[in-house]
Amino acid sequence: MGLSDYLGRFWYSSEPMFGVIMVVCFTSVLRAFPDASDQVVRTILISALFCCIAWGLVDGIFYAWEAHYELEKKKKLQAQAHKAQGDPKNARELVEDDLGDTIVDLMDEKDKEQIYQIIEKNVFGVDLGSVSIKEDILTVLIAFSLVVGSSIIVMLPFLWISPATAALKVSNIAGILLLFVMGFWREEDTRFTKKLITGGFTALVALIITLVTVYLGG
Repeated sequence: MGLSDYLGRFWYSSEPMFGVIMVVCFTSVLRAFPDASDQVVRTILISALFCCIAWGLVDGIFYAWEAHYELEKKKKLQAQAHKAQGDPKNARELVEDDLGDTIVDLMDEKDKEQIYQIIEKNVFGVDLGSVSIKEDILTVLIAFSLVVGSSIIVMLPFLWISPATAALKVSNIAGILLLFVMGFWREEDTRFTKKLITGGFTALVALIITLVTVYLGG
């Protein structure tokens, strides 16, 4: 299973952005205090790190919770459809409601009818499986690692570069480059140019967010 199987195609690549933004929210304070002592900088970084740790754990728990919710929703549909076998109209309504927010809703009536019939015929024999504790733990660990890992990357310049204002600039650049890589990696199209465009767009969004955050924070 890939990361998107645990967190979703959009959110698994968005978690690093959350980590970067949260660190920038903390470190942008240093723009107003260019002569901040090492102790102050250390306190800001530790606070940012613990914030990202909390965010990663909470997000991971919510993703795991969502996986159980979606499974229970499918099981409920299956059970309700089984009860409605003697009532074709009710069974059809259940299937239509479940597919209402999917691409099926955009198809013409003939194609919809074929899909509905296939589902009504086979829904009872589908093995929905289960969500194991192992999958729950992996989900939490993945979300945690993406958020905390990205936050550490953008905090490293403060350990190597002085003064803090110079480290802040390098940190912001590192965050933008990191999100370019995430956008490049997330793009499913195998064409290199398409990956570059997606990576560039992701970096642009990150740059805009960083500028807004720095302005509001400093």
